[in-house]
Amino acid sequence: MNARCARAATARAPNLAHADPMRRVRAAVVAILLASWSVSQVAPGASAWAVAGEVVYEARDALATWSGRAPLDEVELQLDPEDLGTLRVVARVLPATFDSGNLLRDRRARATVFEVDEHPVATLAGSATAQARGQRIAPGETRGVDLIAELTLHGVTLPYPIVVTLARPAPGVAAPWRAEAEFVVSLTAHGMRRPSLLGLVTDDEVRLRVQATGHPDPTPTPTTR
Repeated sequence: MNARCARAATARAPNLAHADPMRRVRAAVVAILLASWSVSQVAPGASAWAVAGEVVYEARDALATWSGRAPLDEVELQLDPEDLGTLRVVARVLPATFDSGNLLRDRRARATVFEVDEHPVATLAGSATAQARGQRIAPGETRGVDLIAELTLHGVTLPYPIVVTLARPAPGVAAPWRAEAEFVVSLTAHGMRRPSLLGLVTDDEVRLRVQATGHPDPTPTPTTR
């Protein structure tokens, strides 16, 4: 789903009815920070982008490997190609939309792993490290940019060092920019159950891959005027 980046981040707070008091406080602080993040962190010279993409997970047990994918529900991106240090991103996905091609597995994952009724949204928010300041990406070039990122999944927010690979189209080529990032997530670290079937327990570590395409958004907005 395409989303204009000028909108402030609107990540939904998890259902906190059954959380302990300190967890409620932490989640509330995270929600407030995410809601203000895209406005307060816009770097000088960065422009808003229109982006679409998906998240793919890869899980395994002792006998098999499988994957599921879900579209990005909303993306907020700021970037100046002449200064990669301006890169800022907030991406949201709805865990209930993950599709592995196995209806029974997906239903079980939504109910007992993601627990989507209580935690309907997962959010990844990140910004380029100081080392990226002043670096540029030329037309036709592919470059990796280190991000300081936080993933909020199942109501738990954890830091992740992530490298996002940016590919800029060559001069004269009518193609979008491409971006991809891959990292490993621990289910138990996010308070999630490891699903099992016939005695086979899913590995704790699940590989996530975020892939997207985009282009500068020419629509004037309060953050880009």
